[in-house]
Amino acid sequence: MKEKERWYQKQLTQEELKIFIKDTLTGRNNNKAFIGTIGQETVKKIESICGKKVGKIMIESEGIRHAYKKAGHNLKDDDLLHIVDTINTAADIKVSDITHQNNECLEICKDIDGIITFVMEIRKHYGGWLTLVTCYRLK
Repeated sequence: MKEKERWYQKQLTQEELKIFIKDTLTGRNNNKAFIGTIGQETVKKIESICGKKVGKIMIESEGIRHAYKKAGHNLKDDDLLHIVDTINTAADIKVSDITHQNNECLEICKDIDGIITFVMEIRKHYGGWLTLVTCYRLK
């Protein structure tokens, strides 16, 4: 009998990520998904900023719901689809004043039809994952 694939063994496609986000916003699930890898240049940049090595990007239902439930976050329907590209191409990455579950966070900003900020928790105990805490657009 074949063992069921775990969430961290398969990276979601953009279409699968859209479905994951939609299911999260319309349900009460509490799931995780592996959504991308971090390029070597960005790995080095993040390590120089905070001293921690990261390599993969995940998203959890909790972060999706938190980002979209606040009207003041001004998010568009497809904003979370930009996480991986934003992390790998953003010029503005800094350590956040925010911590999440006692873990350090990064603020990663990029201009995508206006400035969008992804607050990403560093999960060093999972081998260097970034996971979404929240996301917002400046008005």
